[in-house]
Amino acid sequence: MAAFAVVGVYILLDGDGGRDGILGDGFGDSTLGDHFSGDMPDPYYLELKPADVHNPDDVIRYSSSIMGRAADLPVFERAAFYEWYFKSHGFDVSFAYAEDFAETGKDHLWLLVKNQKGEVIEVDPSFSAVGGRSMVPLDQVYTSYDREYMDIFEAMDGLGRDRLAWWKDGSALQILNENVLVAEKERAQRMAEA
Repeated sequence: MAAFAVVGVYILLDGDGGRDGILGDGFGDSTLGDHFSGDMPDPYYLELKPADVHNPDDVIRYSSSIMGRAADLPVFERAAFYEWYFKSHGFDVSFAYAEDFAETGKDHLWLLVKNQKGEVIEVDPSFSAVGGRSMVPLDQVYTSYDREYMDIFEAMDGLGRDRLAWWKDGSALQILNENVLVAEKERAQRMAEA
């Protein structure tokens, strides 16, 4: 197991300090757990083992698997972190933004996960911050929003990069690092099978 981790780190960091490896510019620190200097990951989305994106239960299962790592993130960063995780696992997910959520005078950001039939599952990683009872709320307030952003890049253009920069958080960064190694392992397995 340790040998595999060493090989994975070598593959990840091979080349110009890791800058021309799987993670692109900004990555390449030689220490696992701190691959970059706080810049946005490049590439941003990973190609991880796909979830059963047509099964609503997988939305809950995947949400639960990272809940603890995102608990300390502010609302907008938490939504961006979940969006990255879901999209990297093949979910069709976008952001929903309300300027005056539930007539509270505060803005809010949550996710819209679509299945193959076009049905939408609202997912609010910060449900408790707005008085919700569930991460997958059934409340009508979630069906009304001012803007939909299709990915992190559109959301950053509309809401600002700093409000979404989950990758600067240590716990979220650990999930990123773990998933980068998984992605590299899966890529190596596909190459070996080809």
